[in-house]
Amino acid sequence: MRQRTHASKRSRASRFVPMLALALAAPAAALAPLADFSASRYQGRWYEIAAVPGFFRNQCERDVQLEYTAEDGGALVMLNRCLRPDGTVLVSEGRGRSLDPDVPAVLKVTFVRALGIWWYPFGRNLIVFAAGPRDRWLAIGDPNLHYGRIIAREPALDAQSLRAIDAALAAEGFDHCAFLLKPQTGGKEATTRLCDEVQATVKTVAPATH
Repeated sequence: MRQRTHASKRSRASRFVPMLALALAAPAAALAPLADFSASRYQGRWYEIAAVPGFFRNQCERDVQLEYTAEDGGALVMLNRCLRPDGTVLVSEGRGRSLDPDVPAVLKVTFVRALGIWWYPFGRNLIVFAAGPRDRWLAIGDPNLHYGRIIAREPALDAQSLRAIDAALAAEGFDHCAFLLKPQTGGKEATTRLCDEVQATVKTVAPATH
């Protein structure tokens, strides 16, 4: 019986191999990948400054953080964590792989794991399309423009960085008002929209009129 079970698992896995190859080969259009990007620039700890709400973020009250590390075989280990409204920690682990080794700014990312395999066909394309000086922040999005996130090496960004991010989102066709800034220890203490934050910074630097 155990042999039949193992055989069944191998059979199911083998049927998905072509799907995996197709998913990794599929082109990611629309967004312009950041030039001269390297996979090593993902690595380390990041703070989520703003994002379009999704399944994971809707469960988070505050302190969304990411940890990216390299895995043997070329994959990127993606560990997301945050605090739920009840104060407990929520953790989500996924994997990312380059669609094209020559364009490491484009990743196929999945958080679906079964039979000991990460199922990229059930993932999404993510593209790094903008970055701040010395990679202080990265702007990442899906080519369908329905998903995006801004991550930074610090829990807060200054007004100049927020305006640069806003310009990068506008250049790619994103709705900047869809991006929410959630509270971060050492950063924002209330949920706000990115467009409102940017508008506030514009007002503070606008010259006085007479």
